[in-house]
Amino acid sequence: MKTEKQLEGNLRNLFMVLMSLCDSTIKNKIENTSEYPKLMKRLDSLGLLSVIKKLVYTGSTNEYDIRHNKAAALINLMNLHQEKIQSIQDFRDQYLAMKKVCDMLDLRIGRCENDAKKILKKKSVTNPTDAQLNKAMDQIEEELHAIIFMYKTDRHKYGNILDQMENDVLQKKDPFPKTLS
Repeated sequence: MKTEKQLEGNLRNLFMVLMSLCDSTIKNKIENTSEYPKLMKRLDSLGLLSVIKKLVYTGSTNEYDIRHNKAAALINLMNLHQEKIQSIQDFRDQYLAMKKVCDMLDLRIGRCENDAKKILKKKSVTNPTDAQLNKAMDQIEEELHAIIFMYKTDRHKYGNILDQMENDVLQKKDPFPKTLS
């Protein structure tokens, strides 16, 4: 019982800490949501985190800006490049975070049904189910992201590897990774 009350108190304190960490732009966006009065009254830190997550992923808490948010997310993903001092693991994490933003906005790249059907046809699947098509499109999307990631790495560090991979493609080999894992 005491621990539950202590947890509730800590969560309420967290609400104020979270609000104090927000800059004025984010704070204004939070305060202008329909949920804010209820969140403030209950000092609901988990609800506040949900609103912040929505703001971070979409730039807004409503659906009016969705086209703009998708364009901004895609531009941010395409402008992303590994910094010279950044480790490949840190860059991969950064890329995956940007990919997650795109996924949250339902901005899917490379999901072509015709490509999926070609892949399935090579596996002797001529009349694929929706599940098979979706699985193949997921695979295509993952492979595309792995290739994009490779091209966004530091060319000074990994340029020779990329050149070799491109030469392998010309020789009808498949050198690129299949996943970002």
